[in-house]
Amino acid sequence: MSRTVVITGASSGIGEALYNAFKHASDSRKSSTISEFQHVYGISRNGPDLFVDVSTLKPVDDPQLDLLPPVDLLINCAGIMPFDEMDRYETARKVFDTNFWGTVNMITNLKGKMNGGSCIINIASISGMKAEAELPIYAASKAAVISLTKSLALRYAPAIRVNCISPGFYNTNLVEGDLPDDMINTIPMGYEESPETLLWAVLMIWQTKYMTGSNLVIDGGVLC
Repeated sequence: MSRTVVITGASSGIGEALYNAFKHASDSRKSSTISEFQHVYGISRNGPDLFVDVSTLKPVDDPQLDLLPPVDLLINCAGIMPFDEMDRYETARKVFDTNFWGTVNMITNLKGKMNGGSCIINIASISGMKAEAELPIYAASKAAVISLTKSLALRYAPAIRVNCISPGFYNTNLVEGDLPDDMINTIPMGYEESPETLLWAVLMIWQTKYMTGSNLVIDGGVLC
């Protein structure tokens, strides 16, 4: 069966890593679970396939999104994490508009294209599960994504499953340069992970048909 996956935030970070993994498998037609997804669409303000700013997307059919085929898997990765969020009101609003409302907007726009057996995976963060003195708006936005995931899992069951993943420290462009040693030292596993490894968590959620409303924490032990 030829399936469709839509990935937001596909021009950088975790979204880009997942998009490339699905796209490569689709192009090479490998015999594996990931190769079920022959139709791969990456969405962000910079493409690569659909140029959409999820933070300003209206909760009605967007002309670009309306052209998509039926969607089997939606992965909401779009997110920003500016460290000056509390100093500038507009920046704080943009964080919540992108991280939380962007997720809501994509689900609202694509739910009508999802049938029984479809799955939504929201990328949250361990910041949404603990206090963040330097990033309170970012943490609040990710806490909202986790709560939204659980509520929509109840609302959409059994037709559509909704889960989220809360990563810890991953090597993305959210933080410029190498992670400082004092932050590495807070990770029991002792290193910053590569975003490509989240593919296996995504595929596990996709394959586990009894799994909905879950928040999968993958953080190297930070929240232990």
